[in-house]
Amino acid sequence: MNGIDKVAARIVADAQQEALALKSQAEEKAAALRAEADRDARLLREELRAKGEADAEKQYQLLVAAAETEAKKETLRVKQDLLGDVFRRAVDCLRAMDGERYVSLLASLAAKASESGTEQIILNPEDREKYGAAVVAEANRVSGRQLTLAEETRPIVGGLILTQGRIEVNCALDTLAALRRSELAGEAAGLLFG
Repeated sequence: MNGIDKVAARIVADAQQEALALKSQAEEKAAALRAEADRDARLLREELRAKGEADAEKQYQLLVAAAETEAKKETLRVKQDLLGDVFRRAVDCLRAMDGERYVSLLASLAAKASESGTEQIILNPEDREKYGAAVVAEANRVSGRQLTLAEETRPIVGGLILTQGRIEVNCALDTLAALRRSELAGEAAGLLFG
């Protein structure tokens, strides 16, 4: 797990740098929007002076609030995109692990997800060919179960699917990352943007 932690730390550090740059860009855009809103509001105030200073101030406040809302929405969009990128990179790093570590990861996932101990392990075609037998052997060794390798493959990014009859447990890496994202989004955002 040290290697995964180091990779995750590197990803977080890279993402923090990217987040700072994106945040700066979003702040510049917000300043430009505020400046444009200020200019528009001043012009509107002059045109409406005859109608009354109160109406002009109200319009000014609405324009500034709209510009700030737009800037906040843009900042939020950038942050969401960046968080998505962090989790995509994490999946890519897991897929790039050396064969032995990747087999160990898949075996661990299978062993933990197995309920009956007689499920079949479904992999993507590449992983089935390269690692299928090793994953099953390691999962059975670790868990004392009798898991088997399914003939069927699935177009998953990495990871596995355990199946027994019509019941499936999805341990695909992108699915696990999506589940962890909802759990870790606040913490990751704090690290990236805090």
